[in-house]
Amino acid sequence: MRPPPLVTLDRLDTETPNSVRSEPRTERGFECDVCGERFEGEPAGSGLFIWSRGTEVRYEQPPLCEECASKVTIGALLAWENEEEEEG
Repeated sequence: MRPPPLVTLDRLDTETPNSVRSEPRTERGFECDVCGERFEGEPAGSGLFIWSRGTEVRYEQPPLCEECASKVTIGALLAWENEEEEEG
């Protein structure tokens, strides 16, 4: 079984209807959505929350610091690997 293609979620398409971007900015940068640490520069990654109500779909991509982005990525890869082992 082939693994699914990797998808990077750096930015939502600005032309996607009903998209909402949430980037809590501080005076000097961003605040990590996981640990709350403030950092300067571009986020190392972002989460992705999707929810709907009726016909409205909302997307939120909270910024992540480098350490939390790595932890979230590794955690997702390990969970995917464990799920694949259980199936096969």
